[in-house]
Amino acid sequence: MAKLRNNPLGDPMGKFGNVVGSKWKNGFYYIKSRVFPAQRGTIAGVKKFLAHTSRIFSYKQMNNRNVMRMLGYIGRMNLETWIDVVFGDYITRHGITSLSGLNLMVKNNQSRLFNSMPNADQIWNAATNAPDLTDLLASKGDLEPETEGITSATYNVGTGDLVIVFPGDHYTNGLDTDESYAMVAKKPILESVGATGTWEPKLFVYPPSRGNTKTRVDGTMTLTLPKGLTPADLTAYLFFKDAAGTIGFSDSVAKQVV
Repeated sequence: MAKLRNNPLGDPMGKFGNVVGSKWKNGFYYIKSRVFPAQRGTIAGVKKFLAHTSRIFSYKQMNNRNVMRMLGYIGRMNLETWIDVVFGDYITRHGITSLSGLNLMVKNNQSRLFNSMPNADQIWNAATNAPDLTDLLASKGDLEPETEGITSATYNVGTGDLVIVFPGDHYTNGLDTDESYAMVAKKPILESVGATGTWEPKLFVYPPSRGNTKTRVDGTMTLTLPKGLTPADLTAYLFFKDAAGTIGFSDSVAKQVV
């Protein structure tokens, strides 16, 4: 906060509306215009940048903004079937009042996905420069996750069946009876529209399901998805919930579908 000091008119220190007061090393106080941060990663900005009509642009800021928009989009589209069920459970168990389930999901995933981009300081490209969806945390909780990860996730184009195989071992608070849940994300992450693109969120999520109601010890579960999907577009997520409901969910693990 700005304040006036020393002389009757005051020595300016800090922010006053559109100006900033400070002091040189020699003790003289001065005022300068306050420079507000530029929005360097907007869609309008990238269009001007690509058209060579502006140099005020940052791909890092744009990519970070795109990750945030994508997470907000899939969260809102699956608020009742995913966010409230899984992240809302964590919020309730931990008595968190400063965050909503959607905020918690975004907070846990924004940096993970942004940092998974091969070149975050370059233009978003669906094939070569986009977040790695296997880094998405689909579930957060205190139960032991699948420590060794998913062994395989295989989709049958003709039947729509997605078979997920996992070791099922547990070493801490996991039990054989833990209920197995799976979620699937389907690309594209963003949809580029027009010559220079608008990068609109497009990721689709098949919300958490118990599939064929298998448990951790079974080591496999099957989800039925629509037929004819492209396996390379699918990412499967696996997590557990204790049968007694006293611990809640585990963190998720993920696998690219084949």
